[in-house]
Amino acid sequence: MKASVYFAGGIEMVRPYLTGLSASLLMVMSPLVSQASELPIVESAALGIGKNPPWSEPVQVEDPFEGQFIAVFDRHRFSDRFLNTHMRIEVQSLWTQDYVRLLFTAKDRDCYGHHGFLSSSYCSEVIDTKKISKLFLKIDEQIYQVSGQQNTFPVSTELANALRSAPEQEIQIRLVTESGASVDSKIGQKTVKAWQSIYTPTVSRGLD
Repeated sequence: MKASVYFAGGIEMVRPYLTGLSASLLMVMSPLVSQASELPIVESAALGIGKNPPWSEPVQVEDPFEGQFIAVFDRHRFSDRFLNTHMRIEVQSLWTQDYVRLLFTAKDRDCYGHHGFLSSSYCSEVIDTKKISKLFLKIDEQIYQVSGQQNTFPVSTELANALRSAPEQEIQIRLVTESGASVDSKIGQKTVKAWQSIYTPTVSRGLD
C-alpha cells in the first residue's frame, strides 16, 4: 500500500510540471504557427531561371520533396567580369532555418553585326551555372565562412544568430566556385529584414 500511495503522489507532483511545460512550448511555438498561416505559399523550393517566387519576404514553402517550412527567396542581378569575360550575373538564394541554397548563373550575349547594325536575331545567349563550394558573409565587420556541397550550406546556431541580428541594410557576400573563381554579390535590405522572422529561435534550435 505504501508503494501505491507513493506512486500516486509522484504522479500528482509531476502533472503540474508537465502542464507548465506544455504551456511554455505552446507559448514558444504559437507565434511561429500563427505566422506561417499568414504567409504567402510557395509550392516549390527550387531555384532556377524563370522562377518568380515572392522575393525578399517570408513565405511558407510547401515542397512535395522537402516538406513545409518558412523561408525567404532573394535575387541579385548585376554585370561584372567573371573568368575574364564581361557577363550578366544573377545570384538567387533560398534562406531557411537549416540551410542556405544558392544558384549562380552567368549570361554572355554573343552578337555579330549585319551592315553595321546589331539585331537580336543575330544574337545567341550563353547561360552558364557554377557550383559554389564556399560562401562568405560580412555582417557588422564580422566575416562568416561556410563550406557546403551542391550549392547548399548549413546554417549553424552562431550564423542564425548573426543573420537574425544583422542591421537592416545590404549585406555583402562572396561566392567561391569549385574551380576557385570568386564573385562578390549582395543580399538586399528587405531580405535581411526577413531574416528576423526566418531565424527566430525555435524549440528545436534551442535544444541544439
